[in-house]
Formats: sequence, structure tokens, C-alpha cells
Amino acid sequence: ENLRRTSELCRRHGVPLILDAARFAENAWLVTRHEAAYKDRTPRQVAEEAFRLADGCVMSAKKDGIVHIGGFIGLNDSELAQKCELLLIATEGFPTYGGLAGRDLDMIAQGLQEVTEPSYLAERAESADHLAQRVRAAGVDILEPPGLHAIYLNAGRLLPHLPPHQYPGHALACRLYLEGGIRSAELGSLYLGE
Repeated sequence: ENLRRTSELCRRHGVPLILDAARFAENAWLVTRHEAAYKDRTPRQVAEEAFRLADGCVMSAKKDGIVHIGGFIGLNDSELAQKCELLLIATEGFPTYGGLAGRDLDMIAQGLQEVTEPSYLAERAESADHLAQRVRAAGVDILEPPGLHAIYLNAGRLLPHLPPHQYPGHALACRLYLEGGIRSAELGSLYLGE
């Protein structure tokens, strides 16, 4: 419903709506679980509706494309697409492949088909829920609800002695790696440039 209202608002004001599609399948899965109007729809149906509401998208295919490299820009505006193609040729390669090998393009196409399969998304959700339960059981407060690709810790609450300008999120990420070999990413004051 939020996306529908956003689309209507953008159209009313002549502003194109471009989606960040990196996690489109995860978002579609969550919509089927948390919005009553979509509970009988598949993640693919929800994603298709979301894309119809937009004027285009950008996607890092390394997320819901299930590949190790690549991405794309999809646009309904041929004039804007042509401008993007000119930049693409100068920076990445010809528009038909964008600097990627044929096998990478094939993997993106396959990944985009597989990623909306309910069984795949259910397994990802179960894995994230399992991790969240273990972290909660250890007494660590997480931001709720967990996502399908990550859980989020509030470093400011976990390290209250560190003010934001001393980057508690980065300090926590470093400590997690040093103590347990756990890879994480800081998405707080350092990432946001605050």
C-alpha cells in the first residue's frame, strides 16, 4: 500500500519513481507475510505489481540476483535509458552486456527466476529467524523484525560508552571479527557520514 501511494504521489508531481531492487524478492516475501491484502499472493506476483508501479529500477544483482557480480538499470523512459546507455558505454561496456561475461548474464537471468521461489525465501527467513533467536538468547538486543539477509544490532545501545562520533557500529564490527571471525557491516554514523 505504501508503494502504491508513493507511485500515485510521484505521478501527480511528474517525478519518476525508481526502485532500488537489490532486495526486491525479500521485500515481496515480507509483504506476503505482513500485509493481509497480499497473504494469498506469491512473492513473484507481489514483485511484479511493485515493478508495475515504478518507472524503473536499479539493481545490484549480488543480492536478490543470487550472483557474485553485476547489476542493471531498468527504465520505462526510452529517452532517459538512452542517456544512461551513453554513460554506460564510456564507463562499463556496450549496453547489451555492460562489461559482463555471457555466463554472468546467464546467471543473473537464472537468479532472477529462482529468487522469488517461496521455498527459497522461506529457507532464508528460517535461517535469519534462527540466528535472531540465538542472538536474543545470548542477551543481545536486536532491531525487530529480523530481515531475510541479516539481523541488525543497535551498537549505540550495546556500547553506550562510545558516543556516535567515535563510531560504535564500526567498533562493534571490528570486535565481532576479532573475537569470533564474524563478518558484519556498520550502517550507522560512519556509513552515513555523520
